[in-house]
Amino acid sequence: MRTPSAAPSAPRGLLALCLVCLLLATTDMSRAGGLFDGFPQRIAAGAANAVVYEQKPGYFARHGEPLIEEEAEVVFEPEQITIVRGPPATPLAPGQALSPVYAPLGGNSLAVPTGQVFLRFRAGETVAAHREALQQAGFTITRELDVAPQAAWIGASSGSIAEALSGLPRLRAIDGVESVEPQLLMQRAWR
Repeated sequence: MRTPSAAPSAPRGLLALCLVCLLLATTDMSRAGGLFDGFPQRIAAGAANAVVYEQKPGYFARHGEPLIEEEAEVVFEPEQITIVRGPPATPLAPGQALSPVYAPLGGNSLAVPTGQVFLRFRAGETVAAHREALQQAGFTITRELDVAPQAAWIGASSGSIAEALSGLPRLRAIDGVESVEPQLLMQRAWR
């Protein structure tokens, strides 16, 4: 009978190393080494028939100037946002931030969250009447609409895009809320 020797363990070690490399190679690049852990994997936009968006692997968005257009897949100039393919590699300039890029479930259209949320209450309700509930949910009103007192643009009190997206369920739980729509910038598609 043969006794086990050290030789067979070498291929197992090599196999284990190959499996680790394979796992690293297939890891979701949108997570960028935990960089986007504070962002939800999926977000819903709208009311009852909400469109669901999920993080798009292999892309990230850089918010703020300078816009490095030669690296960009898509540039949103007025908003100072670029979508870049691959993992974030360059250091950020002061005032810049990163976010994941999203796409509709089953779709390929790239969508970038801005951190702004369009909120609408039921008819007869006003945003002003719910100011305290919004503050308790971690949001502030950034732009009220004179023509629609039941709606407003809001953002996370901290200014964080991740906190705005993570707080969407808290907004939906406020009594009287009819629709919660995170602002997502998408490239124009011509038909």
